[in-house]
Amino acid sequence: MGDLAVVTLPATLIELTRRDQATGHEWLESEHRGHLVVASEQGIVAWLGDPHAVIFPRSSVKPFQATACLGLLDDATAVNLSTRDLAICWASHSGESMHVEAVSGLLNHAGATPSDLTCPPDTPMDDPCGPKQSILHNCSGKHAMFALAGAALGVQRDTLLDPQAPLQQAVLGELSDTFGGLKAVAVDGCGAPAVAIELHALATAFIRFGTEPRYARLREGGRAHPALVSGTGRAGAAVMSTGVLAKSGAEGVYAATWMTEDGSPRAVALKIADGAPRSANAALIAVLEASGAIPPGTWTPPLPQGGGKPAGSIRPSAAMRELVDAHLRHH
Repeated sequence: MGDLAVVTLPATLIELTRRDQATGHEWLESEHRGHLVVASEQGIVAWLGDPHAVIFPRSSVKPFQATACLGLLDDATAVNLSTRDLAICWASHSGESMHVEAVSGLLNHAGATPSDLTCPPDTPMDDPCGPKQSILHNCSGKHAMFALAGAALGVQRDTLLDPQAPLQQAVLGELSDTFGGLKAVAVDGCGAPAVAIELHALATAFIRFGTEPRYARLREGGRAHPALVSGTGRAGAAVMSTGVLAKSGAEGVYAATWMTEDGSPRAVALKIADGAPRSANAALIAVLEASGAIPPGTWTPPLPQGGGKPAGSIRPSAAMRELVDAHLRHH
């Protein structure tokens, strides 16, 4: 028999507890496992689970998709893009009125309308029973940028999501260069190509996103309008309001980058195995707070409820606490 591959299992990152009313003891009710890696310019700093786990980063790659599209625009069009345009084009938004207005503004640059969007109809995040519209889809800003880049290429709307057609060939080429190759190309929830990469490659890419001049305008847009990149009250908006660059991805993915006190960049990338966003948010906050990247209390995960009141806690696992104390704790 040949050698067996070594498989590193997901580690427990986040625990949920429920409190005993008589004693106050916090009993473990649920736990979320996953993979997490922290990187510097020199390489991997710390990890839990498997830093080489192959994941679909989903929407956390939007800054790099947007970069590919910006590179296809003529100078005059690119210069005319506002910071709002440059925030919404890498957003996973909540479908609020400010998001609809920003997507409409980006479409105007392409001479397009909401009916030209290539993402499926959806509802606002806070109104899942409302009428569905493509402009309300959380990826509509990305698709508006696809429309703008497609107009620059002179290609038809029905080719914009085709992985073999010119636009997505340019985007996939950018992603392959950024991540050091792609493991697979599937289809995302919005219909665009969804790539698979190793987790550490996402963290390394975010180091570059936070430091390289080619990403400067996207950084400026996100920092100027953090709520456009996610939504009111969401973890991403709170984190981005501190200057940290952060981007969520579906199915429990998050990536972020920040500068340490000595001016060196760090980045974290994580994937929750069961896809739960509540635990991805909590894990991100734990890493950023411990690193001194954000002040304590920047964003608090919603607590387990009992009768409409807090009845437990959501907290980093023992392994997470050990990791941050050993490698990340800000003194």
